Amino acid sequence: MKKNNHTISVNLIQILENILNGTFNMKKILFLLFVLIGFSFMKNSNQITLLDSEGEAVSYIDYKENGTIFMWEGTPVAFIHNEGRDICIVGFNGNFLGWYEDGIIYDKQGYVVGARKGAVSMIAKIEKIKGIQRIIPIRPITPITPIKPILRSRWSNTSLTEFLYLGKK
Repeated sequence: MKKNNHTISVNLIQILENILNGTFNMKKILFLLFVLIGFSFMKNSNQITLLDSEGEAVSYIDYKENGTIFMWEGTPVAFIHNEGRDICIVGFNGNFLGWYEDGIIYDKQGYVVGARKGAVSMIAKIEKIKGIQRIIPIRPITPITPIKPILRSRWSNTSLTEFLYLGKK
């Protein structure tokens, strides 16, 4: 049975009042802290952060939104599209952008433009707070997927931000 947000808010207010009144012991406070941390991880568990070549989180894939790729500030720019055995990245403007393989985003020439944490060896910078997601455009008819080039381990001269904005509608 699912609790609504009002019930959860009322329960949290009662717990906070108990803490302030000193009628809440430390074990309950720690338990509550772990529960709240768990909820925050569950909320983002269907989102994959994408890093640029400098380790900066600039975008993310939201699988709850059918594999939509959002810029960090919340603008939807592209989406994941399965084409046979390939996972492609297509812009909302209908442009084919590249491929997503083993957590790495490749451009049309096969160079790396971005990656999820742990997919390449780099130090990720601290993530800023994400912006509110904007309205997702209607998906276009997907273009014919070009022949995949040899995927390289070198980074592209095109930044992840430039690459993804090539797909913005």
